Amino acid sequence: MTPDDRRTDRPESLPGCFRTTTGVAWDELDALGVLHHSRFLVHAERAFSALLDSLGYGYDPDPGIRPERHHVVAGVRVTFSRPLDRPGPLTIEQQVESLGRTSLTLRFTVTGGAGGQVLAEGVRTVVHIDRATRRPRPWSTEFRERLRAGLAALPAGTDPAGSAGEAAR
Repeated sequence: MTPDDRRTDRPESLPGCFRTTTGVAWDELDALGVLHHSRFLVHAERAFSALLDSLGYGYDPDPGIRPERHHVVAGVRVTFSRPLDRPGPLTIEQQVESLGRTSLTLRFTVTGGAGGQVLAEGVRTVVHIDRATRRPRPWSTEFRERLRAGLAALPAGTDPAGSAGEAAR
């Protein structure tokens, strides 16, 4: 752990946002023919994975490789605005509300359907953990720098992760 990793428990917000497009399949619709509420969280998780991928932290089950990828969800809050009644693309826009010593809180907005209407908005907090001990672990200085740069560096319309995501200001 470097001195920067121990610097403060005071969380910081970061400018910029990350946009990801995911696809809704017909089998995600419930008996009423709308996207089931729990599926919004699955798409938010996919969007967070795309963000990590774009920062160079692709998934690897080996705990010694890319430890920044290891986190647990500490809390989620979602407010639903409109139903989505057909398969198709969803756009998830994420903004860092708070980057703490061991936690990361992202606001997300889900849009889709005719006209790209807002379907849901939420807040999701993850805690970085040590896979061996299952205890909170500080985010590395490298992760913090990559996150700052990834959110701020790319102009709207670019797609650093192929079709998985795009950063925007």
